[in-house]
Amino acid sequence: MTTLATFACSLTLAACFLACVPRHRTWFTPLGAGTPYAHLLQGFVARSAEHEGWYGGVWLRHPTGAATLTLLAAALTTALCTPPVRHLCQAVLKKPPRRTLTQLTGR
Repeated sequence: MTTLATFACSLTLAACFLACVPRHRTWFTPLGAGTPYAHLLQGFVARSAEHEGWYGGVWLRHPTGAATLTLLAAALTTALCTPPVRHLCQAVLKKPPRRTLTQLTGR
C-alpha cells in the first residue's frame, strides 16, 4: 500500500510541475534552453572555488554569508544560462557525435 501511495504522490507532483510550465515564450525561455550549459559549467566554478579555499572562510558560518553565497550562486547560474555563454561554449559542448566518433575510430 505504501508503494502505491508513493507512486500516486509522484504522479501528482509530476502533474503539478507540468501544470506550471508555460505554454508560450517568456523572458526566461532562453535561460531554460541554457540549463545544460549551467549544469556542465558549474562544476568548473565549484572546483576552482574549492581549490582556492573559498568554502573554508569564516564568513560562510554566518547567516549573512550563507545568504550571500546563495545569491551569488543564483546569479552565476543565471549568467551561465545566457546566450553569450552558450555561444562561447557551443563548440565544446555541442560537438556533433558523428564527428567525434569518426575522430576516435580514425575513419
